[in-house]
Amino acid sequence: MKLILSITLLLSLLTAGKYDKVKITPDMSYVLVYHKGHAVKIHRIQDVSNHLTGTYAKISYSCPGACIQPITINDKIETVGEVEVLRFIKNEVNQNQGVLIDSRPKKLYNQETIPSSINIPFSLYKDSKALKSIFTVLGVKKKSDGQLDTSRAITVMVYCNGPWCSKSQQLINALLKKGYPANKIKYYRGGFQMWKSLGLTTVKIK
Repeated sequence: MKLILSITLLLSLLTAGKYDKVKITPDMSYVLVYHKGHAVKIHRIQDVSNHLTGTYAKISYSCPGACIQPITINDKIETVGEVEVLRFIKNEVNQNQGVLIDSRPKKLYNQETIPSSINIPFSLYKDSKALKSIFTVLGVKKKSDGQLDTSRAITVMVYCNGPWCSKSQQLINALLKKGYPANKIKYYRGGFQMWKSLGLTTVKIK
């Protein structure tokens, strides 16, 4: 994976100016990721007249199912924005040191998601067996005395539909309840709606 990303990075230098019209930050035009077997450049839509359409263009959703979520979930959990998500993808996901989790239902994930993310639907918070398997994959193991060994837990960043969606919090609370370390969890509150509103690259699974 690292070799492929390195080759892609070298080739991309030939077209480095392609995404300079609308940058992510003054010194960042795009970020390279590897998603489902394909190298992907995350950048912003270069058409300054582009408008957001579809479900994520809506400004209101019925409550209590979709109430505005607080910034802070837990004092030990960092809430992040888009730039931090991109840095996390670049520095941790690409190096197999972190996992970006899309907590929306599988159907929505398959339709469109953030490059490099994996799908762990929020609904799994009710499934203890599934959570146990997820913990193992994320580096958490049960010791002989029954206690959890979280010394090798991978940092995870969780997102869902947007600032009005509670799915991330439900999944995060389930992880915490089962013993996942809070300092290894990050919360992208803006979620998919803010990602799309800023014109950032998305991918379709099917």
